[in-house]
Amino acid sequence: MADNNEIKTINFDGEEYDISDLTPRAIESFNVLFKGQQNLNNLAMEVKLAQAGISALSGDLKTILKEDKIKPKVKIETEKKE
Repeated sequence: MADNNEIKTINFDGEEYDISDLTPRAIESFNVLFKGQQNLNNLAMEVKLAQAGISALSGDLKTILKEDKIKPKVKIETEKKE
């Protein structure tokens, strides 16, 4: 029984290549490229999760400052003499 899910070709840089034509070093380079892309996607997801966490923490801090009635320091500007 043939495996219908087997990849027979690969697209790269706008060109299609037969997997059976690839040399061992070409296969290794494709594998490294794919792994690098996966790592980049994982890092992007980690950044999104970290941003969501920071946003939630910032919201929590705003609530704490309001509930605890902590006021920001008032800025007093002095006039510059020329």
